[in-house]
Amino acid sequence: MNALVRFGAVGAENWHSLRAEASDGGYAVSESDGKFRHTSRNEAILRFFGILIVLGALVQWTFPDANFAGDPVTSKALLSIAFALVGLAVYSFATRGHRSEIRFDPRKNELVVSALNRQDRHKAVKRVPLRNVKSIYVRRSDMPPGMAALRIRFNNSPNEITAIRGTDTEIEMLHSLLCRDIRMARKLG
Repeated sequence: MNALVRFGAVGAENWHSLRAEASDGGYAVSESDGKFRHTSRNEAILRFFGILIVLGALVQWTFPDANFAGDPVTSKALLSIAFALVGLAVYSFATRGHRSEIRFDPRKNELVVSALNRQDRHKAVKRVPLRNVKSIYVRRSDMPPGMAALRIRFNNSPNEITAIRGTDTEIEMLHSLLCRDIRMARKLG
């Protein structure tokens, strides 16, 4: 059973862009897809091109020496290093994952915003105490139709962070659920 249905969000069992689960006295909501529309396909294509670029560093050694300005072996070595570095950068970008997760912990009175890698492990975590939260709002996007982002404003800073992205209706429901639970946690705490 979906965790948000247990917490009272109507219709959460039909969510497609977000996935909810219970965690340590609260709940966690993560994106089912990353910032790319078809995350796994795009990441696979990027990994493939990263490998091709790295292999391109080796292929040039099979061609006869061309007339470069300077030593052909040094030129090929520098090109090999450049190709290998670019290929490894593209490959590592594709394997790092592009999904977010937001977790509400009522015991510690904090929101935890995490970036997830491809294995659903946390690669970057930002803990936001509720006393530092000025507001949480939904920002609708103009680019993909029907997509929105849950944004967090801070009391002492003009900076904002995007906690999670999803469809309009799912982000609206998550927003109302979070606001309700934060109000209850502030009353109890």
